[in-house]
Amino acid sequence: MKIMLNRLPAAIIMVAACALSTSAVAQNDSKRALAAKLAQIQLKADGPAMAEQLTGSAVQPILANWSQRLDETVPPARQKEVRDKLDVELKKFAESTHKAIEAQVGKSAEAALVPVFMEKLSEDEMKTIITYLESPVSAKFQSLGPDATNAWAKRIVDATKSSVESGVKSFDAAAGRIVGTASGGAAPAKK
Repeated sequence: MKIMLNRLPAAIIMVAACALSTSAVAQNDSKRALAAKLAQIQLKADGPAMAEQLTGSAVQPILANWSQRLDETVPPARQKEVRDKLDVELKKFAESTHKAIEAQVGKSAEAALVPVFMEKLSEDEMKTIITYLESPVSAKFQSLGPDATNAWAKRIVDATKSSVESGVKSFDAAAGRIVGTASGGAAPAKK
């Protein structure tokens, strides 16, 4: 009996540890579920723009490279015809690249985002964020985005228009001198 009493506190400690461990696992599962939900919300909000941006970053260097090569190697009389053919091929590349990227955007969202959310956000913070993002006020705020951005951009354009136009004139003049000097004559007429 005495041996049994000596082991009883150890058994109680083990049961308590298991209970705490089970509670921690359940809490971790709850936090993981919230992180997964937040990842899905972010995927829905940002996934399409990310796919477009990544597709553009794949297409842009190809476009720049082949545009320059076309200008350097194809006679001016044939450039439009060649550009049209290149555009068809570039469109095929862009579409297939977009599909591949778009598929990975969806597949990788949870794997990439859940660990970040789990590490950087508490369960309560995730609940607060999700509650806000799913609220009507969040939807209303998001719907204002294009109008607000356009109003902001218009202000910037209006405020900088004269300095940008002046900069364009200065650049054109400098570029004309540089090209004129390099070609041994006058710069080509502005198109």
